[in-house]
Amino acid sequence: MRRLLAAIAVAGALLAACGQPSPSATSATPSPSATSASPAPTVAYTWPPTTACGVERWPVKTGTDPNADLIDLAHSQAATIAALSRLAPPPSLPQAVRIRPVETTQYSLTATLTGYKMEADSDYHLILADAAGDTMIAEIPDPACVGKPSPLLPGIELARSQFDARFHATDFLQHTSTVVTVTGIGFFDFQHGQTGVAANAIEIHPVLRVQFGTP
Repeated sequence: MRRLLAAIAVAGALLAACGQPSPSATSATPSPSATSASPAPTVAYTWPPTTACGVERWPVKTGTDPNADLIDLAHSQAATIAALSRLAPPPSLPQAVRIRPVETTQYSLTATLTGYKMEADSDYHLILADAAGDTMIAEIPDPACVGKPSPLLPGIELARSQFDARFHATDFLQHTSTVVTVTGIGFFDFQHGQTGVAANAIEIHPVLRVQFGTP
């Protein structure tokens, strides 16, 4: 009998011990600092802002035409506003065909930048003038409006960033008197009353490089 009571007491003690949860077995609510951090929200934006892209002769302006590979980007031909303005304009201006040799030639000319603005097609419109007062236009397209396969895209991106580092173009004409050397492709535009247009409507379009100051 005595042995039976002792065995019952031992069994009760064991049951009591097993019924108590161990400290390590208890579940703890994680503190706020232990929870995984929420991912930062992503921000989507486009810079510079693009409101619209052009249409008229746009393939030729941006190097997405079938003849863009004919442009000699390895060499630049020195030019002046007077010399380019004397070139005879073509009788017609095809939408996606280059006028050779002007529109397959890379020109470099030094002049005075007298005004600039952002056009409705998002181009930067630059007015260049020489000592005699003759003017012509140079334009830098918005890279967002240029097709990725264009061989001119890297130069357009470069020229746009170089200009942005010096000036801030808006939709109204701003005036300056800054010596500049622009390098880019020759282009014949339509005459439609553009500010600063040359007599034959020749332009540097697109500009692929901009250097400020006397070279």
